[in-house]
Amino acid sequence: MTALEKAENLLVGAEACWQNNSFEGCALCCYAAMFWAAIATLEYFGIKQTKWTHGGLQNQFGLECVKKRKAFPEKFGDYLTRGYRLRTRAHYERDEVSRKEAERLLWHAREFIQAVKEVLGKQ
Repeated sequence: MTALEKAENLLVGAEACWQNNSFEGCALCCYAAMFWAAIATLEYFGIKQTKWTHGGLQNQFGLECVKKRKAFPEKFGDYLTRGYRLRTRAHYERDEVSRKEAERLLWHAREFIQAVKEVLGKQ
């Protein structure tokens, strides 16, 4: 399975969680989808690693894909960072992820993956 395929599968999971009012699950899947889509993009540009940390991936995506190559607007780096924060809260804290927060992250994940597909010529 390619990184992009994994991202698309995780987005399907996010959609299913959203439909079932599982907002924490939605947040987890949305971030994971963007994480794998970012990996797909970095690999497309020849930047490959066997393991990625969340911070390392966010930094490399911002540097290589947003700043250096200008393949994405800055907001996509922000989507990844904010998605990570909400994912961390959903996974490790007792605070609930609200419907509005999950919905916003789902919109961002959809937009992120669509943009990655366009850059990779997969659309």
